[in-house]
Amino acid sequence: MFPLAGKDFPKTTEELTTAIHDALADVFTLPSKSAVAAKGGDFPVLKSVTLDLDGASISATDAPPKPVGVGKRKPGPSVEKLAISGHPIRYQKAKLDLDLTAKGVTFDFDRDKKNHPLLVLTDAEDGKVSAKISKADLQAVALEAATLAAKQQGVAIQELSLDLKQSGPRSVAADVRVKAKKMMMSGVIHIAGQLDVDDELNATLSNLTCTGEGVIGGTAAAFLKKKIQPLNGKEFPLMAFSLGDITLRDLKMKVGANVEVSAAFGSK
Repeated sequence: MFPLAGKDFPKTTEELTTAIHDALADVFTLPSKSAVAAKGGDFPVLKSVTLDLDGASISATDAPPKPVGVGKRKPGPSVEKLAISGHPIRYQKAKLDLDLTAKGVTFDFDRDKKNHPLLVLTDAEDGKVSAKISKADLQAVALEAATLAAKQQGVAIQELSLDLKQSGPRSVAADVRVKAKKMMMSGVIHIAGQLDVDDELNATLSNLTCTGEGVIGGTAAAFLKKKIQPLNGKEFPLMAFSLGDITLRDLKMKVGANVEVSAAFGSK
């Protein structure tokens, strides 16, 4: 499901391209004006639609809410080949690689509760999607977050290590060890939790714990615990859009130097 810019449903290939591009530009800093391309066919029957998000950066402070259609749907375009790539998509210090390809795709037009137009993916003959993020990037994001939080208490983060282990077909157990210092005293903070991925490629954090060793570690852990508890149960989308009516199958996760998620969808 893609948000569309403007007030009306697109009536031409050019209008569709502009509506998708301008909606993406509200969330991403796009490296090219030709990030969205629709080619071939006669609207609303198109040969191909390509979204090139290679090198794009998420410019929004918070992830946009998942679009939800509430209006009366109308038939939208059909596309012989759909391709979306992000190598990488950047958010702060993290880089996410994303690929989606599909054949025989159909869409509906809908509207959200604010009456903004939406493009809803309704069916596909065959499709594949994959997302990948490196352990090093996750560690860098964790270090940045810990440094900002600890600074409020006058604590300096000296070192952070992140250990990831696959705990289930769609689950990752994470253990973070942080070495902190304040004046002449130092301590260690342990943060642990679990991340689960659902059929719409949303990641949910759970079972978050925070403990400390030493005076500084204990003090910092008590402060950080209050900061991370609101993240318990919080959902983070691994894609910048919803799959609409499509259900994923054969979802697989692999944890090593990277955290990789892949799945298939469609009627074939």
